[in-house]
Order: sequence, then structure tokens, then C-alpha cells
Amino acid sequence: MMSLDEFIEAGVALSREAKVLDGIHAYFMQHCARVYRCCRRFKLLETNLGDVLEIGPFFSYTPFVLQRQASSYSVLEGDDPAAYPLKPLYAQRKIALQFVDLFEMFGPTHTASHALPFADASFDTFLCWGTMEHFNFNPVKFIREVHRVLKPGGNAYINVPNRASFQNLFTLIFGRFEQKYVDIYFEYEDYSSNGKKAFYGFHWREYSGPELARLFSRAGFAIQSCELFVAFQDCEKPSAARKLFRQGARLLAGVLPRYGTDVCLIAQKQRQ
Repeated sequence: MMSLDEFIEAGVALSREAKVLDGIHAYFMQHCARVYRCCRRFKLLETNLGDVLEIGPFFSYTPFVLQRQASSYSVLEGDDPAAYPLKPLYAQRKIALQFVDLFEMFGPTHTASHALPFADASFDTFLCWGTMEHFNFNPVKFIREVHRVLKPGGNAYINVPNRASFQNLFTLIFGRFEQKYVDIYFEYEDYSSNGKKAFYGFHWREYSGPELARLFSRAGFAIQSCELFVAFQDCEKPSAARKLFRQGARLLAGVLPRYGTDVCLIAQKQRQ
């Protein structure tokens, strides 16, 4: 089984190949420990995944790592020029890639199809990590579409930040970063993505564990597991205060798992 160090080495090699080692590679390094923990928690590094659909991997490099476990691999990615350096890597490895705007596909627009571009029962495995919190639309149609394109017995593996995390509660209670969260809207007011004034990096809606499980169960899924764990973005030189806060958050989550930073859900499309 791939170790964390091997996972990081693979990411470095892919960043070098995509020529982003001195830029967007920082995103991978911030999130690689959490992504690796999801792979281990979901047991994806040791499982035959069959036909896979992943939505929004960005620079986590999970399609390139997990392809060896799959019969076929398809990716839907947000149509943002920031992800374009990965196009050649997907093409070389014969991973089917489509750039899409999920807001136009599922949002409150006249042209919304409310449909994923795949036939019924196309996939054995569906992955969506660190992506659903960026949805600025009602997610119900999206979840129903995930159910439609999965084969009976297929699994959806979902990871989102926990809305009820100790980190979020601390922010609300003590008013930390309130102005920063608003100022960032102005910072990206004129961000251009594929010719549109759009920025997909905002967290519009995070979910607690019970909320995420309810969302998928009401859409027809059988919940196999819904767990919480603690993971933070890796900083090169975290301050003493940050280290102390993170240690306290880990201790609290050990006693009260509900307040962990991340939700990991496995939902299955039941066989007829």
C-alpha cells in the first residue's frame, strides 16, 4: 500500500510534469495529508474501484494515483484556467477529462440541464472530495444524478469540511476572521474564469456529519458509514498559537468526534 511519503513523492513528480512545481504545487502540499487520509479511510488504495467518476479533484492528483485501481477513470473539473496545466497529464494517461460549470448545469439558470453528461449506471465508484462545499446551488438534483449514474451496488465517497467543527465554532464564538471572510469576496470580485466573472474557491455551504448523511439518504442512498476526523492544512512554519489550537482541537475531537474538522461519507446505491 502506498505510504504518505510515496503519495507526496507522486504529487511532486506530477507537479514537475505539469510545470507547476513553483506555483500551484503549494495547494497540493497544503492538502496532501488530508487527501491521503481520505484514501486510507475509504480503503481506496487497496480496492478494485471498477469504473470511476471523480468530480473536482483539482491538484490533489487523486485520479493519477487511483487509476491503477480502476478499470476506467472519468473526471469532471471546474472550467478554470488554473487547472489547465493538468490537461496533458490526463490525455497521456487516457483519463477522460471534461471541464464543466456545475453552476450552469445545476444552478437556477434557464439553461440548466440538472443532469450529469453520462448514461444511467455508468460507474462503480464516485468520488467528490473537498468540492461540495463550493456548490452555490441546491445540491439535491446533483445527488440524485450521482445516484442515477452509479451502478447498483456502487459507492459514493464524499469528503467535506465539517460545519460543526471546533474550528468553526471557535470562529463564531470569538469573532475571528469575520472581516477577512467578507473581504475575500471583494478580492475576487473581478476574477475571470473561462471568460466569466466567476470564482469557484469560496465555501458556500459546509455540512455536519448528520446533514451530509441525511442529504444522501433522502436521495435514495444507503449510508454505509459517516465518520469524522481531524486534519489541517499543512503550513511550513505554524505559529505557537496555531500549534496549541490544533492540539486542543485534536484532543476535543478525540472525546467528541462530532467536532472534527472533516466528514467522510460512504453512500451506496442499493441493488434492486
